[in-house]
Amino acid sequence: MVKCCSAIGCASRCLPNSKLKGLTFHVFPTDENIKRKWVLAMKRLDVNAAGIWEPKKGDVLCSRHFKKTDFDRSAPNIKLKPGVIPSIFDSPYHLQEHSYSVMDSPKKLKHKLDHVIGELEDTKESLRNVLDREKRFQKSLRKTIRELKDECLISQETANRLDAFCWECCQESIEQDYIS
Repeated sequence: MVKCCSAIGCASRCLPNSKLKGLTFHVFPTDENIKRKWVLAMKRLDVNAAGIWEPKKGDVLCSRHFKKTDFDRSAPNIKLKPGVIPSIFDSPYHLQEHSYSVMDSPKKLKHKLDHVIGELEDTKESLRNVLDREKRFQKSLRKTIRELKDECLISQETANRLDAFCWECCQESIEQDYIS
């Protein structure tokens, strides 16, 4: 079976003439820490499992994803130096800038999500407080207008106009607070 490079968008295949073209293929490290660094460097997700992609036993990366200095060329067979991490990936633009591209660990993403949810709850609480304050202000204003009218300090027509004006002002204020 022909092995293919596991990097997103890479079409390299391990064919009999690959070495003649200077293309080598490298299995994922057995050291879990280094293997995880390789996977994170690839920024590849497993769309079926909705998580970070995990390499299988036969999966490989081609030499195009490593710097020239990452190789040990002293032996007849070209090998990677111990502990090197692939760093050259030419992912399609939509994957580089899209949420499919993994930038943080799932734990960090969960922390960020929890933080955003907390901020959203705080914002909702602030909005409720603003709306309650506006309602109290509107009631107080209407009471004052009614008292002025009852003491014959303003006419019924003026009271109606002030009431309508206050209603419009309160509505505009609420809308501005809600939009901001």
